[in-house]
Amino acid sequence: MARADSLTNADAEYLAQIWVDCEDCLGPDTALVDLRRESIDDSVRLVARYRLGKLERESAAVGESMLAAHAVLRARILFDRIRFGFSDLVERQ
Repeated sequence: MARADSLTNADAEYLAQIWVDCEDCLGPDTALVDLRRESIDDSVRLVARYRLGKLERESAAVGESMLAAHAVLRARILFDRIRFGFSDLVERQ
């Protein structure tokens, strides 16, 4: 079961850095709306919610630490951007 974490100052600073990194990964025409950290047993789950066009999308990643989850989230965002962009293109036709 996932639960929201209360963050240490160091974790809060790192989460702010992850926010900036996610914005860079998302690229133009997107707006990061929310980024949260959750604990799942012995793992960390990061969830990024962002606005892409008129829709809000979400990408999530799990890792053994916040650093590991961050690395997975970067890859997940890039994959989801391609997937959502392709889906939007197909739906318009």
